[in-house]
Amino acid sequence: MSLTERGVGMRDQADRLRSLVTGTDTNELAQPISRDTRVISITSGKGGVGKTTLAVNLALAAQMSGLETVIFDADLGLANVDIALGLFPRYNLMHVLQGEKSIKEIICPGPQGVRIIAGGSGWAELANVSQQQLNNFITGLAELDSSADLIIVDTGAGLAHSVLSFLHASSEIIVVTTPEPTAITDAYAVIKLMSQQKDKRIHVVVNRVKNEQDARIVYSKIERTASRFLGTTPSFLGWLPEDSLVTQAIISQQPVLLRCPDSRVAKAIRQLADTLFFSDHADVEPVGVGLRSFFGRLVRFLGG
Repeated sequence: MSLTERGVGMRDQADRLRSLVTGTDTNELAQPISRDTRVISITSGKGGVGKTTLAVNLALAAQMSGLETVIFDADLGLANVDIALGLFPRYNLMHVLQGEKSIKEIICPGPQGVRIIAGGSGWAELANVSQQQLNNFITGLAELDSSADLIIVDTGAGLAHSVLSFLHASSEIIVVTTPEPTAITDAYAVIKLMSQQKDKRIHVVVNRVKNEQDARIVYSKIERTASRFLGTTPSFLGWLPEDSLVTQAIISQQPVLLRCPDSRVAKAIRQLADTLFFSDHADVEPVGVGLRSFFGRLVRFLGG
């Protein structure tokens, strides 16, 4: 198949996906969506800054606060949400696309009632699936959207196409950085790309700092540069302290929020959750919430 033919094929596939997502082909949806699930993608410009640790613990904090929460492990290269939680999912998204399992069947129960969906290679295959596979996936989304208040998407690090597809699909993004100059520079690169879409809400979390003052210094570097060159600035969501207990929790495959609930870092995570879900941050609803909107954006990015 030539590149031209392949491009036409992907556009045709994207057209079918758009039809399903926008509801113009209502026969493809097995059940209505009853609520707008809040979808938040957590990302970073470089690896090793604590992105997955934040995703897992923030999901737990939300769940423990009364929000029905699901974690999508969307790091196609180094999927490790299950490892962080000491879980061994038997199925992933590809089993849904292939019609072998439903979304509900691949969900792996985690601590405190939080649910985990392993992406595997599923998201990377979205542009090359059959019509029946698309139908299975759309039906599964309807099931999930009716049972979850919040979905946290743990993306890969960096600016790979698979990462950008999730970020473009998300109306709300948390960018994690540390005080390291390379981490700050790479975080700004992510923010720069995402700021081109004006309807996005972008938050910054500064990890591994001594105190709030140091975190504010890191954030101010990003804020000043973004304000000057992008004409917009992300919000400062909060910070997490450097704490050896996090490393111990990772080794034990237990979230620090559960292993060391009274630690400084656990308290800081709960503060982030309160800010994000139960403060002014939660009062202003981002444009295009819900899984249907999220998936529609993902399709448009994949299909060009």
